[in-house]
Amino acid sequence: MISIDIDHFRARVLQDALTEVLPDYWRNRAQQFEDAAPKLGEFHGNATSEELRARWRECKTTAQACRNHAELLEAGLPDHITDEVTDVLEEVA
Repeated sequence: MISIDIDHFRARVLQDALTEVLPDYWRNRAQQFEDAAPKLGEFHGNATSEELRARWRECKTTAQACRNHAELLEAGLPDHITDEVTDVLEEVA
């Protein structure tokens, strides 16, 4: 049986949610994807050139999406909150 500290879990979920609304979080994520992209001179195992190019494009595309998200947050554009979330919050209030 798994023992879960519900109070810690709730606090962790809230902390993660608050962190993800910060532009710096998304810029950091962008840098992580930039760093993860395959680079010349690294050991790539059995990956083919085609696979490496595809992975490089995926990392760069995801990094750009993270930077775009940071810019939207900086512009003050709020994320849409679904009706289901609003309903649940009203039920527990």
